[in-house]
Amino acid sequence: MSISNLQKCTICLSNVDRTTHGYLRHLRQVHGNDHLFNTSCPLCDSNFIYTNLKSFTNHFRKHDFNSSGQDHSSLSLVPPFNDFNLDNHDDTDDSQQIQQTSVWQSEHHGALDEIRKFYVKMLLKVREGHVLPGNIMKTMALSITCLLENFSYYLLSKLNINVDNVISYNFNNDIEKNIFEISRNEDSFIAACQSYFKFVKPKEILLPTGSKAYYIPLHQLLKNLFETQGFYDCVKQEKEFISQFHGQDIIYHYQNAEFGRQHPVLQHKTNCFSLQLYSDDLGVVNPLIDDLPARHNSSLSAVHLLLLYYKKDFDDEKNRKILFAQLSKDLNSLEEDGLILPGDKIQPHELGGFTKTFTSGYCCRYCFTNHKDMKYIYKETQTSIRTSASYDLQLQHIQTVPSDKSLYGINDLSPLSSISSFHPIMSLPPDLMHDVMEGVMPKLTGCLLHVIVSSRLHTCSQVCQMINKFNFGNND
Repeated sequence: MSISNLQKCTICLSNVDRTTHGYLRHLRQVHGNDHLFNTSCPLCDSNFIYTNLKSFTNHFRKHDFNSSGQDHSSLSLVPPFNDFNLDNHDDTDDSQQIQQTSVWQSEHHGALDEIRKFYVKMLLKVREGHVLPGNIMKTMALSITCLLENFSYYLLSKLNINVDNVISYNFNNDIEKNIFEISRNEDSFIAACQSYFKFVKPKEILLPTGSKAYYIPLHQLLKNLFETQGFYDCVKQEKEFISQFHGQDIIYHYQNAEFGRQHPVLQHKTNCFSLQLYSDDLGVVNPLIDDLPARHNSSLSAVHLLLLYYKKDFDDEKNRKILFAQLSKDLNSLEEDGLILPGDKIQPHELGGFTKTFTSGYCCRYCFTNHKDMKYIYKETQTSIRTSASYDLQLQHIQTVPSDKSLYGINDLSPLSSISSFHPIMSLPPDLMHDVMEGVMPKLTGCLLHVIVSSRLHTCSQVCQMINKFNFGNND
């Protein structure tokens, strides 16, 4: 059909610029976010109705290429070779001109790549910071495309350059193509994140109960970390600092303690690092690498998730081996690096195969104190401490006689038992935050305040006034 059919929009019947570029510009700016986008092509005889702007744009541009492909070559702002001064033209000039054109194309590609990278970074900040759904992201992509297109037209008009020339057309087309390609679906967005920011895509784990879990591949995660400039040197310096406290009465790090000094790998190999896997309800709180300086421990760039699953799925024995199969396999290949698994009270008991009942029986994973005797025992010399040897014997016994589980406070084999460097006694240390700050300290503080008031050292009102006047820190 004739170009005259572009006088009015087929959706709103408004007058539009009588060019293909102007018509598409009107659709993007006015109808791009229409939930019920519905139009036919004004340039062909087909009655087909397009319900998606992207599919209509792809179809519409075919008419543009077919009708004006030859004209575009004459509109280029880059002078053709035969327009240069031919008086001094020789083979050297040819090669220089070709080289200049090649450099221009390379720079053009690099600029687009920077735009893609910036756009992906912006989407990550907006999407993860505000948890935006996919349809909002597509709306943003369309709006940004229109904004850049308007900016290019405004700039060209200020430079007295025809806005419908081929360079403007190709520029807007490239921008739109790149932005929409990233926002097209979840897979294309993740692929862009992998390309620009070394994103490690989680692996989906299908469980027999029908639920799903997700595992972030440990090998690739560690590879990305140690490829970061200065990361290895940072770990190496911290390990040297930790070693200064060996043999002193200061426990600066786990490796300065008795268990750390007895670790077979840490004893004989200095070029290794420790992994700290923290098991608890969903939260990003602890660094993955245990040998990082203190200034990096609270940085989100050092905190990583490895395995995500529902609590109810872990309680099902059928799921446990499947959940930890891939993680165990990866840790086995890294077993020479050691393993530490701190966590709250319940999670380490589950990972170690200990009882999860804390109101009766032998509920402590460090000693053989019965729950009813805990209020009267305050020293290690008053009870028996669990050891790796005693644990192995007790586990062997309950596997033969399951009814005797309550005698030892051990329910089952640990799901991480296939890892040779892991042992429930050695690899599940106490957690300072849960055991002391949330466990012992509130009770001790309550007792101290009770003594202060009951001894009439201060009244309740005086204590409250001092608490209100106290200058607490940001994290208190």
